[in-house]
Amino acid sequence: MAKKDQLETGDRVRVVALRQDPQGDPVPDDVVGLEGTIQWITPGFAGEKAVFEIKLTDGRVVNLYAPEIEAIS
Repeated sequence: MAKKDQLETGDRVRVVALRQDPQGDPVPDDVVGLEGTIQWITPGFAGEKAVFEIKLTDGRVVNLYAPEIEAIS
């Protein structure tokens, strides 16, 4: 299984948790357990991969932090 710092656009991931960010748009709780594909990766302040835009299999697009996803091998 890939480490989160090795994830790239196009990789498949599963949503494993939510950590609602008070500054961002709320993410529905029903996305936990769903799978999707990384569409975009936003770097953090130190260049780490911080926010992942994920297109879920049901067609929704959500922005999630690295601790909220896991790679699907």
